[in-house]
Amino acid sequence: MQKIDLATYKRRGMFAAFKDRDIPFFSTSSHVDITNLKKFTDLHGCGFFLSISFLITKSVNLVPELRQRVIDGDVFEFSRVDPGYTVLLEDETFSFCDSRYFDSFDEYRRYSEAKINEVKECPDQSSGEKHHMFFITNVPWFSFTSMVHPYDKQYAYIPVLTIGKYFYEGNRLLAPIGIQVNHALVDGIHVGKFYQQLAEMCDRPERWLSVGSPQA
Repeated sequence: MQKIDLATYKRRGMFAAFKDRDIPFFSTSSHVDITNLKKFTDLHGCGFFLSISFLITKSVNLVPELRQRVIDGDVFEFSRVDPGYTVLLEDETFSFCDSRYFDSFDEYRRYSEAKINEVKECPDQSSGEKHHMFFITNVPWFSFTSMVHPYDKQYAYIPVLTIGKYFYEGNRLLAPIGIQVNHALVDGIHVGKFYQQLAEMCDRPERWLSVGSPQA
């Protein structure tokens, strides 16, 4: 990770304006067209959640502001950030699951499947040092037009993504994707870039969900 010099940081005014607010985050959602993605995952049997979480991970990492964190008052930018999931257990509770960023979808899928199986056997509800991560939660039981997550100062600058139940609108299959970010580091334009990247990847899944998936 690289430390950002606040003296030359272009968002230093916005950072100062929002970092000490009682509620410094903002949360929004958007319906992402997953028609081509769902057809691809059904055809190739590669799993919808792992596929879309891989594309979300790629999209997050392509937006530098979503890789920035405040640690002990200083702003840092990570060269990459890793995803963490919520995993539903048989007793209808859930476990946390820390995964990793990979360029290749095949590597990502193998690693993530192993980690998910691991926490199903030995659930993890612990907290810890996770500045290098962002979080994905999956709620396939309902769609939504907004989603707000509990705020914790320990994870104050970590983006939280939510995947909801997909639905048809005409011939298009849409999925609600929510994102919660800290306004001290992230503005609406950065969230817009994330959604643009994700939409483009979902439209052309064959480019990304293959051996040796290319970097953008």
